[in-house]
Amino acid sequence: MIFKLTLPDRKEFAQAKSQLHLLQEYSREYDDLLEIKEVIEISEDEAKATILRDNENNSDITLFDLVCGEDFVIVGSTDWD
Repeated sequence: MIFKLTLPDRKEFAQAKSQLHLLQEYSREYDDLLEIKEVIEISEDEAKATILRDNENNSDITLFDLVCGEDFVIVGSTDWD
């Protein structure tokens, strides 16, 4: 599943098995769980329409193309350079 997390200073996109899995893993890896203002599950169509900038390769890629599997991982953020 793909999720959009809204924090006070940024938005992050993550993959996880479920919202519970997302929150458990986020809490374990980061100390700012209480900073999360909103968690929204992103549909496959929305993920295919969401374009993120890959600064390493200087190209654009869809959010859908970045997601692989169900392990917890942050796949994009508005505060990454």
